[in-house]
Amino acid sequence: MMNENIKLEKEYSISPETFREGYLAYQKKFVLKMQYIFMAIFLVLAADMLYAAIKDPSNKLSYVLLFVCLAFAFRCWYNPRKARKEMSSTFAEMGQQVYRLRVCETCAEISTVSSAPVVEAVTEDSETEAEELPEPSNIPFNQDFSLEETDSAFLLISGKEMFYIVPKAEMSPQELEIMRNMGK
Repeated sequence: MMNENIKLEKEYSISPETFREGYLAYQKKFVLKMQYIFMAIFLVLAADMLYAAIKDPSNKLSYVLLFVCLAFAFRCWYNPRKARKEMSSTFAEMGQQVYRLRVCETCAEISTVSSAPVVEAVTEDSETEAEELPEPSNIPFNQDFSLEETDSAFLLISGKEMFYIVPKAEMSPQELEIMRNMGK
């Protein structure tokens, strides 16, 4: 990738609040719509079971199915919130890591520059080795790429499974414009 002309190179770290906002934007785009559809279906089924239970109070199956439908509707509402809370707390526990973003004409690259808590492993020879940083992630600007903008960050999405959060806090107006025009 780096043989191309680099339009932007920026080092940044992500605050837990910015991560939470970015993850919520990702969920809104890919997760919450389907969860709300399933929740509505289960609530309609629960209303039907409630009607059946009122119409025939001796029908115990209606009560069981009413409870099951309400439980599934609650699950559809609660699980995305639980996932967001767990992801945010896991990210906060990782500490402030420093990342590097490089933007070119055809792709972007995000790499970890340093980890806040340096984990050292002691080998049998009593030597210490620093933990290796992961390989850079290359995000091609193709049909799977999309860019979302929130109040405090940009969300770079590659497909439906991979997303990266880039905070806007320390960016100049020129850098913000480069980010907004990525992949265009």
